[in-house]
Amino acid sequence: MMDEVIFRSSQKIENIQLQAELAASKTKEAIVLYSQQSKLLANQLWNCTAIEQLRNNITEFYFKIISAAKNIRVQVINVIDPRQIFENLVRVFGKKWTKRDIYFGCAGFIIGGIIGLGIGLLLQKKAVVPRYMQAIQCNHYLGAESVTVVEDAIAPYECDEYDVLINVKAASLQRIDLQICNGYGRTLRKILCNVFKRSGSDFPVILGRDCTGVITDVGCKVKRLEVGDEVWLAVPFWSQGTLCQTTLVPESRVSRKPKNIGFEAACSLPYAGSIALSVLEEANIDLSNASGKHILIEGGCTPVGCVLIQLLSNWKAEITATCFKRAVPVVKALGAADIIILSESTSPSDNKSSLEIEEKNVLQNLLLKELELRGNIFDVIIKTSYDCNASLDQLNQFCNTDGRIISTLPPIPSWDSCGVFNRMLLSLYINLKCRFEKIIGLPVDNFDETHLCYMTLDRLTDLVEDGTLQTVVDKVFSPHDIEMAIHHIQSPLSIGSTVITFR
Repeated sequence: MMDEVIFRSSQKIENIQLQAELAASKTKEAIVLYSQQSKLLANQLWNCTAIEQLRNNITEFYFKIISAAKNIRVQVINVIDPRQIFENLVRVFGKKWTKRDIYFGCAGFIIGGIIGLGIGLLLQKKAVVPRYMQAIQCNHYLGAESVTVVEDAIAPYECDEYDVLINVKAASLQRIDLQICNGYGRTLRKILCNVFKRSGSDFPVILGRDCTGVITDVGCKVKRLEVGDEVWLAVPFWSQGTLCQTTLVPESRVSRKPKNIGFEAACSLPYAGSIALSVLEEANIDLSNASGKHILIEGGCTPVGCVLIQLLSNWKAEITATCFKRAVPVVKALGAADIIILSESTSPSDNKSSLEIEEKNVLQNLLLKELELRGNIFDVIIKTSYDCNASLDQLNQFCNTDGRIISTLPPIPSWDSCGVFNRMLLSLYINLKCRFEKIIGLPVDNFDETHLCYMTLDRLTDLVEDGTLQTVVDKVFSPHDIEMAIHHIQSPLSIGSTVITFR
């Protein structure tokens, strides 16, 4: 049995060997056949007329390059050969020169020198001589403690096409400036610094949202304004501010100030007045429909509140305003029909102190109690101050069914607390937005602050000149008294605007 198995196994192995030899033989024949065919095809291609012509062209081009290189080498050797140079100099200068030759030579040297000097002056880079100015800056987002007065801030001196350069006479200090010192709008500000290529950092930030002054220079495409015009302006929170001796701003944010008031009084209105007009537009209130409307202004002694009371009283609206005791005569004189007096605290507000939060809660309870006692129902409630913590839901019970509650306080930007990825998306969006607006000819510096423009300022000018609006300036400080000014606008003793003058 075992012998039979071995016999059959040996037969199968021999079979496999025969098949393998047969396969190897056929494979070898196929390879030889294909190689011969490939060689034949290659010979045919090589001897093809087109290929031969191409080969001849390449060979001809190669020899031309070699010939040109040899010619260049010979020419270079001839040019730099000292003996050849000497012979040429002798040939030119060794001969006897006539007066005509001398005159032509001198003229050539003079003309060539003038042309060379002119080209050099055109191509040379202008040396930028830095100019310095006094400014009130925020160097860190650490609150009011980071505010400093510097005498060597870099001053702008050159206008772009649509910019105007202004010598600042006076500027107001706003509560939003203190929020900026705590980092308000820092993300957008840093992105826009890179977009507009101002600097690699958003520091230092110059404070101030409005000012008055005199134009000292204008861009080549500025049409509405001229050098020497007395103007006022307002800028958004993300822009460099106006608390400095010289500021450079787009023409679209500047307008001629009213002629019947001075620089210090006028600077109380641009920013606050622009916000007030924007709020009234949002509430759909104007001269034609304001009469008889009941309106509550929470914070009647704020800069915005002072403007709102004057406008609405002039339009025959029924105004209830809140304020501290010291401001009652002013608020009443501005036109408030009813005044809710809030209890005063002599300590300045500090957003992080538990005492300040407790005082706001007391004021909130007092306001709600007074409103309940009066039983008034308002068409519009406008919140202009941080004096109390009354929420929109709590105030809503004092509105009629079609009433509205509007805040003039700066909204908290969500992007200031967003993550790295969201900041990258925001930066990409702003870059694309600016590029697209630049291509189609739109201004690239508008980010939902369309109310801060010359058209709004022109309306304010008309309202001041016809007597509808009066300026309310509480105190005037010099730049070096900025700490006192900050302390003052945080206290309940502040009425209207606080002004910084630059003389």
